[in-house]
Amino acid sequence: MLERYRILRNFAKAEVKEEVTFQNVVSEYYVAEPFIKVVIYEDPEKRRLVYHVVEPSLSIEELQIISSIIGDLRRILSLRDLSQDLEERAKNLVRTVEKLLKEFGMELDQDFYTRMLYYLFREFFGFGPIEAFMLDPNIEDISCDGYNVPIFVYHREWGYLETNIRLQKSFLDRFVVLLAQRCGKHLSIANPIIDATLPDGSRLQATFGTEITPRGSSFAIRKFAAEPLTPLDLIRSGTVPVELMAYIWLAVEHKLSIMVVGETASGKTTTLNAILMFVPPDAKVVSIEDTREIKLYHENWLAQVTRIGIGEQQIEMYDLLKATLRQRPDYIVVGEVRGKEAMTLFQAMSTGHASYATFHAGDVNQMIYRLENEPLNVPRSMIQFLDIVLVQGMYLVQGKRIRRTKEVNEILGIDPADNNILVNQFIKWEPKSDTHVQIGTPKKLEKIALVRGNEVFEELERRKKYLEWMVRKDIRDYREFTKFVHTYYYNPELALSGI
Repeated sequence: MLERYRILRNFAKAEVKEEVTFQNVVSEYYVAEPFIKVVIYEDPEKRRLVYHVVEPSLSIEELQIISSIIGDLRRILSLRDLSQDLEERAKNLVRTVEKLLKEFGMELDQDFYTRMLYYLFREFFGFGPIEAFMLDPNIEDISCDGYNVPIFVYHREWGYLETNIRLQKSFLDRFVVLLAQRCGKHLSIANPIIDATLPDGSRLQATFGTEITPRGSSFAIRKFAAEPLTPLDLIRSGTVPVELMAYIWLAVEHKLSIMVVGETASGKTTTLNAILMFVPPDAKVVSIEDTREIKLYHENWLAQVTRIGIGEQQIEMYDLLKATLRQRPDYIVVGEVRGKEAMTLFQAMSTGHASYATFHAGDVNQMIYRLENEPLNVPRSMIQFLDIVLVQGMYLVQGKRIRRTKEVNEILGIDPADNNILVNQFIKWEPKSDTHVQIGTPKKLEKIALVRGNEVFEELERRKKYLEWMVRKDIRDYREFTKFVHTYYYNPELALSGI
């Protein structure tokens, strides 16, 4: 996304930087220097943090000029034609603007010309008034709840924050329609609600008008992370300890099925995506999601998404999962289990397919209860084929939100005496000390030992040291991390020789 501002700087005729002073600032940074700055400060009246977007300022007269030019450009240009690259479309925009200015007999000073170009780029190539939120890598969710209501964002470090951006009725109605069109969807009074995916992979849920949402048109965007977090990032942040990550690596290699459970915004998908980076390089992976969130650096990977049936056949997770089983995958990944696909997924586990998924539940007992009852109805005899359950949680610590794997459970089978699921919890997170404590012995290592022999604990220690070495080496990119993992698979002695 920042590419458009690199191009904009080439056309700029002046340096534009807004100097705005705030009190009680807790954080400030540029998301597109020098055009967009974010200031997070404490509002003394509301006693809460505010996310303030600072953009080039405009007078009323300047705003009217830009609005007039945007109207003319919309009539004569089609700048969202993706057959041209962004730089070519930008040149076309600038040429047309200069032609219009000449026709109007207008001469703009260099400062206003640059500010005008910024708003034209934001309008035609960006996301309009929510541009800063879409560019900010710290923002996970964007929520507009109605007309003239402050937009709220979920900040990775500070949680939900009120912003200084409000959208009026006439603009918001047009804006949600434009967002829907970007997803290839139609939003209107006849079809006032959509759930879709933006071109960058972000999830959009939008409503039109006041029939469904009385406060007016609304939208919620769950941003797609361009660069997924790696297992090393989870280790650095304290979400997963390095010893547990080494255990998970062994489990993934030996095709043990894993489910990541937790409540909303607990980091389930982030953790699932990270541990999938341990998949062996030659394995075939098939992922099934409602919205693209899984991102791997893996050649033999088929990513599938569902399709909502409006004017066309609806394709659900269940349909995709049935088709997947005919493709002989080594690893099956389901973004989120919540319907009849649960039964098929557990059938896949019972036939030896390594299966991975996320699931909404507070702990392993809630998971079992939900799986066994309506609408999932997975029999207990099949739940026993799930190997490992990671339970995720999000907590507020000293005003900051943290995510932790709060417990790790192994499913060992069914107790013949009382028919209950046998669960071995061997790691638990202690909130007071913010540490993970081993409270038992991982029994699944015995299953792995049947393949690797008795040296499994030595192998676990080697992988722990290799992960610690990569943390010290400060590897951040998921592609680079995956290459190091593949090197270990191909030649462990070579990989360990550099430690």
